[in-house]
Amino acid sequence: MSMLTLDKITEIFCIADDFCREFAEEVKKHRLKSNDGKTHRNRSHEMSDSE
Repeated sequence: MSMLTLDKITEIFCIADDFCREFAEEVKKHRLKSNDGKTHRNRSHEMSDSE
């Protein structure tokens, strides 16, 4: 069984982070509007999906 090195963990995190950013952009394109016609804002104070 091989050990995970810090470089490998960083690489995995970067891949997951890139995927989550691209996925969030696609979701934003297809988001439904609320009854008042506005879309809900992204809450930047939360952790990202990959974190």
